Amino acid sequence: MSPRFLAKAYASDERLFSGRFFAQGPVRPASGDRVGVVLLVPGAPERKEDVRDYLYHRLMLPPGAQSVARLWLRHVQSRLSARMLYRQVISEYSSIGGGLSINRLNREQSRELERRLNGRTDLPAGVRFSVYVASPFGSPDMARAAQAMAADGVTHVVLLPMFPQYATETSGRALATWEALTKTGAIAARPTVSVGPFATREKYLKALNERIEQALQRFPKHIRPGVELLFAAHGIPAGHDPHNRDPYSCLVHNTVDAIMHARRRDRAFSLSFVRSGRWGDTVSQDLQDRVRGMAKDGTRAVLVVPVDHVTEQFDTAYLLDVHMRAVAEKAGIPHYHVVSGLNCHPLFVECLADLVGEQVSGAASDYRTLPAGDGAVRPGTSVLMPVAVCPRASHEGADGPGGTTETFCHACPVSAAHG
Repeated sequence: MSPRFLAKAYASDERLFSGRFFAQGPVRPASGDRVGVVLLVPGAPERKEDVRDYLYHRLMLPPGAQSVARLWLRHVQSRLSARMLYRQVISEYSSIGGGLSINRLNREQSRELERRLNGRTDLPAGVRFSVYVASPFGSPDMARAAQAMAADGVTHVVLLPMFPQYATETSGRALATWEALTKTGAIAARPTVSVGPFATREKYLKALNERIEQALQRFPKHIRPGVELLFAAHGIPAGHDPHNRDPYSCLVHNTVDAIMHARRRDRAFSLSFVRSGRWGDTVSQDLQDRVRGMAKDGTRAVLVVPVDHVTEQFDTAYLLDVHMRAVAEKAGIPHYHVVSGLNCHPLFVECLADLVGEQVSGAASDYRTLPAGDGAVRPGTSVLMPVAVCPRASHEGADGPGGTTETFCHACPVSAAHG
């Protein structure tokens, strides 16, 4: 699938902001059917010769309505940027073990999830599950995953974006690519559903809090009470673009609110964003300034919590654990650690199995409601919801999912402007 074709086809598609490319279940397979679960992941180039194409795919996002001329310009700029970043990215990936080590973690997740699904007794009898890994950026390749599904006799498909918070450039891009490949015949058409964001699912939150507790043990015992949590998210804060309707930023705030509520706000915390925009940028000035500001305020121990990745990724393994560690040490923070990815944490795999199970049987197993004042979810509203979770994602103040008007989380950068 050419990124230029995808950008042209979906540049003005409103579904990029809602994620409603496919139904959100259930598919209800019968005994003897095989359900193919596709983990949609960011992926990583595994060979040097894959790097340029991977970068080009990442840079050629469908960002909004564009003219033919602007799409052509974006194509040229993306090709040039991929060429210029080639050596830098190879060096940085090499320092963390290469892209193969990143994709390996997703494959381990797929095997563990497949084992868990086929061992559950609450799913339809006689239905088998096979789990595949695919990336909209070409590595691992979606078409190859589709070929494996055909060989395995898959009859129904559940698309599971491995991104806790919905964003147009991650989940949206992945779902749009899968739909486009289906329309062109590269992927066989089958009953297909997609899983929504799991940013505040209880088992996901518990797993992440367990990883935080494990990471806190790396600090000397006398230092632990003073460790501050710095939540880090990929992308751009919503307040930087008042016209941006992507729900990602608010979903990130929802996650942070829910985590800290579960911890009873036991320590100081803040949220910053890793990148200033396009792939290949250095760590954002916002994150660097936040770390330097913490040092100036007397903080000597920081635990960084990547809040929008579920495995080790380039952002976590290099930008946060290598690049930002140097920034922190230079600023005067001697104790700096990064929380490990969820990877195959049992609670997280169970959360994924629940999500798939709901798309197959229709029975919800992990609903959770946030208390008043602790997130953008109204009391009494399940967090298993359509993508739009705040008025900004549903045209400022319109009725939200279920006929209710959603509220902003207390930390939302646009809350002051929109109440």
